[in-house]
Amino acid sequence: MSGQIFISYRREDSSASAGRLFDILRNHFAANQIFMDEKEERLDAERREERAPRVLVKATKKQPWQNSLGMKFVPVAGTQVLFNIWDTRLEDFHAFVESAGYDATEGMYSIGKDGWKRRGATWKEPGFKQGPTNPVVGVSWDDVKAFCEWLTKRERGSGALPESMHYRLPTDTEWSVAVGLDSEPGNTPEEKSSKINLYPWGTKWPPPSGSGNYCGEEARIGNEPEGWPVIQGYNDGYPRTSPVGSFAANKNGLYNMGGNVWQWCEDWYNSENKYRVLRGASWSHGYPDFLLASFRGFGTPGVRNDVIGFRCCCGSVVFASKRRSSRSHRISF
Repeated sequence: MSGQIFISYRREDSSASAGRLFDILRNHFAANQIFMDEKEERLDAERREERAPRVLVKATKKQPWQNSLGMKFVPVAGTQVLFNIWDTRLEDFHAFVESAGYDATEGMYSIGKDGWKRRGATWKEPGFKQGPTNPVVGVSWDDVKAFCEWLTKRERGSGALPESMHYRLPTDTEWSVAVGLDSEPGNTPEEKSSKINLYPWGTKWPPPSGSGNYCGEEARIGNEPEGWPVIQGYNDGYPRTSPVGSFAANKNGLYNMGGNVWQWCEDWYNSENKYRVLRGASWSHGYPDFLLASFRGFGTPGVRNDVIGFRCCCGSVVFASKRRSSRSHRISF
């Protein structure tokens, strides 16, 4: 379609509407045909750079910053990023797939009586009921990077996000700070794993009632291996995933920093540069060691599994550490 479209808005709280309009127009116009009005275009670069620190400063735990998808972000003391307060939801990932035409449906592992197998499940139909506000599952590290790139481009294009900021995964260190681990012994994620005897809810075992979506007695619904271990005496009410925000937030205003779904991090697990870090455990885990806030899982960047999701951050570019490790300890997906 020929022609040009100019989008203009003056209030920052209109950015979400502008973002949705931008996405609709991209279905009919090329990217170089959609512009801000002349006044906005001349000031665009300067305004975006001025907006960067204001985005960080204005957001608080009580008043999160909200993007065009309705994802809410809060600052976490000890980091330079805003954390999404919950796992990325099914509706967020659906918006990405629909807009970008992205295919994330191949080779997903899902639970069954014979364990985790590739049985044709996808993020859309993982083998259990998912609502729009449940965390998306079955997404690989590569899928997540594509989502973050798409969201960054979308919001920069609408003027909602300054050029100096982008969406990305948290680093392993940032995730640790966000869950409440300010200092950990070790250099690599592998070396730090399980070194501190602290759970997201405290030090007691088993978890107190309402601690989060873990593998309690409710997880036995007949679609899992016989003798599947669960946390005796614990029942969180959700056999598989739970809607984000179903349990209390931590001191930083973040939900599900333990349980529900594993969360990808930016880093390599160790110097092999073969596996990416996973944090937080999931609805399928009940072993005490796995539920420690300091425990690290890991997976290859392309693996898709019904226990794996992700949480976004918004901030500046960062390069994750690649320090070397001589040890090999693998609990992978």
